[in-house]
Amino acid sequence: MKNRYLYVTLLTMLALSSQAQAQKGVSPRLVVNITIDQLMNDYPTLFDDGLIYEQGFYPYKDVDLSSAISSVVTGTTPFYHTITADKWLDRQSLQTVTPTPNDIAVSTLGDELKLATKGEGKVCAIAVKKETAELAAGHQADRIAWSEEKKKKYNAISLTDKALQLLIEERLGKDSIPDLLFVSYDRKDGNNTDDITLNDALLKLVRGIEHLIGKEQTLFVVTSTGYTQENFDDYARYNIPTGIYYTNRTANLLNMYFGALWGHGKYVEGAYRNQLYLNHQILESKRITLTDATLKAKEFLLQMSGIKSVHTHLYEQHIGDLVVEINPGWQMQNDDTHEEIKVNKSLAYFPIIFYGANIPAQKVTTPVSIERIAPTIAKSIRIRAPNACMTTPLF
Repeated sequence: MKNRYLYVTLLTMLALSSQAQAQKGVSPRLVVNITIDQLMNDYPTLFDDGLIYEQGFYPYKDVDLSSAISSVVTGTTPFYHTITADKWLDRQSLQTVTPTPNDIAVSTLGDELKLATKGEGKVCAIAVKKETAELAAGHQADRIAWSEEKKKKYNAISLTDKALQLLIEERLGKDSIPDLLFVSYDRKDGNNTDDITLNDALLKLVRGIEHLIGKEQTLFVVTSTGYTQENFDDYARYNIPTGIYYTNRTANLLNMYFGALWGHGKYVEGAYRNQLYLNHQILESKRITLTDATLKAKEFLLQMSGIKSVHTHLYEQHIGDLVVEINPGWQMQNDDTHEEIKVNKSLAYFPIIFYGANIPAQKVTTPVSIERIAPTIAKSIRIRAPNACMTTPLF
């Protein structure tokens, strides 16, 4: 009887251990991080049985595609990872440049996977633009892909086919060492149709990966770039307050103001979008401190129509010394070239979705910063979070 009791006890302990292990979850062999440009709260029904945080947000202003992708994969903001925009003004040449992985000043999820697995874990990315795929993958990608035919209009289905082909050729998720696949979709296809194409593409991608790797072995993470582009066409018709912020005119007026204060000189050496770049050398030669110059600039700029506030970013990489925040509803225009500059409006909220990998279905209304995506993925595949990430995992 004693032996039988021990045997039953042992079986019970083993059963409880197995149950605990099942609840804990097995580390997924593949993480698929899907970022959808300008996705709002109308997420695809495909993910209804996932863990859905309904109020995701980016913890900084002036969100765009490059800064958003970089923030997701680093778990921090542009202040640390330094990818401030899709383009910025190079101080030396005063020409606009496009970011590359070398401009990311911190580690990414892909980098940490490489460190943890001694290079064995694979990191791949696919996007509409090459630059987006490069930023998502990090400093050492195994492979990236993008829409090669620039003359052809973007199509979500063809991007999905490329992603599945890449997954098969690189044998992602086929061993016990975890792999990362980053996929970036546009909100709509090149024909500007409704979301049916995107939904079909996502369904094809997810079902294809489930078939090849298994739903339990794959963690899907879906989120938005957190902004939408303003459409000003109907503002005047419905008497919505609006106006135009002229980039070069603002720079010239500020330069004239400085000249009246301190004598002739080019005090503002460049302007790009809503950013102003001060000439540090001329200020130093005239023994004018940057603090004094920025204070005077703020006083002057805030008197101009359409300017709500002015933020200082001295010595920060890839951003102007002064960043002008224009009133909601206002447009931007380069008055030298007459180019209309697209204005991004940050979304109040958007979904952050975790799907697959035995994650139970649940909807959470607590606001969640996208900074928490990277540490959550890192914990799920048992690697360190990126080195500038200072937030905790969601689960």
